[in-house]
Amino acid sequence: MKRTHLLAVLVTILLVAGLLGAALSSTTVKLWIGNASMSVNGVQQPIDPQGTKPVIVEGRTLVPIRAVIEAFGGSAVWESSTRKVTVTLGKDSLDLWIDKPQASLNGIALAIDAANSAVVPTITNGRTMLPLRFVAQSLAIDVQYADATKMITLTHVKPTLALPADGSNLLLGNPSNAVHDSSTSPDNYLMDSGYYVLSYDRDRAAPNWVSWYIGSSSLGSTSRENDFRADTSLPASWYQVQANGYSGSGFDRGHNCPSADRTSTVAANSSTFLMTNMIPQAPNNNQRTWDNFENYLRSLVKQGNEVYVVMGSYGKGGTGSKTYQTTIDSGHVTVPAYIWKVSVVLSNGDKDLSRITTSTRVIAIDTPNTNGVNSKWQTYLTNVDAIEAATGYDLLSNVPTSIQKVLEAKIDGN
Repeated sequence: MKRTHLLAVLVTILLVAGLLGAALSSTTVKLWIGNASMSVNGVQQPIDPQGTKPVIVEGRTLVPIRAVIEAFGGSAVWESSTRKVTVTLGKDSLDLWIDKPQASLNGIALAIDAANSAVVPTITNGRTMLPLRFVAQSLAIDVQYADATKMITLTHVKPTLALPADGSNLLLGNPSNAVHDSSTSPDNYLMDSGYYVLSYDRDRAAPNWVSWYIGSSSLGSTSRENDFRADTSLPASWYQVQANGYSGSGFDRGHNCPSADRTSTVAANSSTFLMTNMIPQAPNNNQRTWDNFENYLRSLVKQGNEVYVVMGSYGKGGTGSKTYQTTIDSGHVTVPAYIWKVSVVLSNGDKDLSRITTSTRVIAIDTPNTNGVNSKWQTYLTNVDAIEAATGYDLLSNVPTSIQKVLEAKIDGN
């Protein structure tokens, strides 16, 4: 099934299931062979200042792609050293090279035209011209051509999903696109305790990341349950870390979502003691540096704020109270090298996601998993960009891109 047809089917299914918002964002671009203008949702404009026109070469339409792809919210980037054009729309990235009949879509090699290797990107009068149908269909843009009028109609439908509810543990997004499928995603297995959401790695026997919300309703008077236990909701064939799995290792059972962030009820507090919420954490790192940071975030909540948190770990090998180790629990559990956290702070209010702006506080730290860490968490301040570079995650994916760019570059240690 072609990607454009598949997209239409998926949109229909989602609408029936009630998973899409009331509106769909649709953009229609019209071009004409030999005409230097185009129409974007009915508004006429030049394709480019140079007056470049779509042409037919080797039976295929070539166009200057930048104006077209930007009309759909995408981008086109030229790399002169390799004569490469990278066209990006949404999560898809397409690489093409001048005079070459091959392209690459999200890292997968493709032939531009299997029937005619002469169909290639070219440079005409200083303008880069790309095969329109191949580019459009690779990026899920529908293409229609009317021979009588020489008109090309391009349509891209972007589903507008309903915003996550306030207090959602995944309000900021799913950093690694984790899915609840043990056969396809054993290293990125989505789990929801009801009080936090996480991506679990079967082979590391620990979470990649954990995401949760802290508000006034999260904090109460429930005491610490201390009921560490295996998570029996894991797939039956997977190793389940037991309550004593870290014993004698020199590492703490370090919470991702802290016990003290879930004191509203016994059930909420107890959920944080599942071993799927734990990582082997150097005692001083856990009991001093991280405890200080966690207390600081809760103090912000008590001052009239709400906080959305994503925490995780990466790398292999840390030093606890004994020696450097890469694994514990007879090799079942990987000891991470670094532990990070990103916290988005908002004053109390409604429609939280829409209230995130370029001035919103984003506090990020990244600490080495060693017993010699400084107790002051401010020592390890960083930004979201650096954590994303280290992990490969997209940590604020539900935030508009223009706002993300500003927030993810900030270092905030007030």
